[in-house]
Amino acid sequence: MAHPAHQAIRQRYQFRCGYCGVSEAETGGELTVDHYVPVVAGGDDTPDNLVYACFRCNTFKGDSLPHLGDPRQTRILHPLNDNLTRHLREDVATGLLEALTPEGESHIAILRLNRAALTQHRLARQLETLRQRQREILETENAHLREMVARLTELLEQALRGTDRDPEA
Repeated sequence: MAHPAHQAIRQRYQFRCGYCGVSEAETGGELTVDHYVPVVAGGDDTPDNLVYACFRCNTFKGDSLPHLGDPRQTRILHPLNDNLTRHLREDVATGLLEALTPEGESHIAILRLNRAALTQHRLARQLETLRQRQREILETENAHLREMVARLTELLEQALRGTDRDPEA
C-alpha cells in the first residue's frame, strides 16, 4: 500500500530517487517512500522525514539511522537538507561517486551508490548530455550555414541579373 503522502513526495523529488537520482522512467515505475529517520527509531511522517527512494536504495538503507546532530559520526545524507556537493563528487571519467567527507563515505557505502548499474547509469547520462550538446551545436551551425547559403544564393542571383542586362542599354 502506498504511503498517504506518496504523490506529494513524488513531486517534491521530481519523480527521482533522492539518494541515487534514478527516475521513474529509468526504473519503469513509481518508487517508494523512505523514512529518513526510520519509524522504529522515532521517525515520523512529516515531509522533511520522507524521501522518495528507489527500491534498491530503500532496501540498502533499511533502518539505518542518519545519526543526526553528531557531526563526528558518519551518517546518511539527507537529499534536500544536506549540501551533497560538499560531501560527494562524481568522477566523470569513471561514473563513480567519490567521498569528500566521512559523511560522504558512509553515505556511498551504506546506499552502495557505486554499484555497477549506477555507475553505468551515470556514464550513460553523461554521454546523453554530451550528445545533446553536440546536437545543439550542430543545429546552430546548420542554421548559420543555411543563412550563408541563402545570402550567397541571393548575391549570386543579383550578380546574374546584372549580367543578363544588355551592356549597351
